[in-house]
Amino acid sequence: MKNNLSRINPCLTSLAALAALGAACLGVTSTALAASVTRIFTVEVSAANRHAFREGVIAWHKCERANGMNSAVMVYDAETGDASRFAFLVENASWAAMDQKNPAAKACRELFRDHVSPNIRRVSSEIVQQNPKVSHLTDIEPGPFPLAWVSAYRIKPGQARAFHAELRQFAAAAAKSHWEGQFEGDDVMGSGRGGADFILVWPNKNWADAGTQAKPSAREMMKSVYGAAAAKSIYEHFSDTVADQWSDVWSYDKALSLPAKK
Repeated sequence: MKNNLSRINPCLTSLAALAALGAACLGVTSTALAASVTRIFTVEVSAANRHAFREGVIAWHKCERANGMNSAVMVYDAETGDASRFAFLVENASWAAMDQKNPAAKACRELFRDHVSPNIRRVSSEIVQQNPKVSHLTDIEPGPFPLAWVSAYRIKPGQARAFHAELRQFAAAAAKSHWEGQFEGDDVMGSGRGGADFILVWPNKNWADAGTQAKPSAREMMKSVYGAAAAKSIYEHFSDTVADQWSDVWSYDKALSLPAKK
């Protein structure tokens, strides 16, 4: 199910980062709401270099696995917005885990330099941390989300606490009413000037699922829990905290991803 939460009201609209996967994006990686930390690298590749880039990444990941890289790297392709983007999600158990060096880095450096890097037009990066207090994932199959509808938000200065307070009420209502709509809230850090501060990831099995609205609607769900007047107040307060909002869709790229070694 896809949703636009600019007013906590799902509607048919179109991650500037996956973090947009979120990411993107974002993370969009797990149904377990542990406070994992995900590095997201959003890579832009021109159409002319797309095939060479994909072949280079596959060879690079094969080299990394052969040289001791055991952790997972999940890759998502942008389906809407700037479709030249790929989002690489590297999930870590904690901030300290990001200090650990990749054992395959030295062995695979030349392969990356010669076959991946020349095909990249631009790279941006951010850090995403799952926020269980503003998430509602109760009916999601294990594994990467096949299709992720990602809503990204830039929060007005000084309004982060109020922004999260309104979202916590939304998530609490979804839990109390056993709402069928599923979403994961992620705090975004280090996205750079003009980047997102927060993303909501709405998981989907396929496009048909993405085009199906949750029942009841988010607005009706909120009314059933808080009453019409209070629900309206929450919508308005939330909207007042948002400086900008955008959304796009990302699909899981199994061929480019590197699953965790079992």
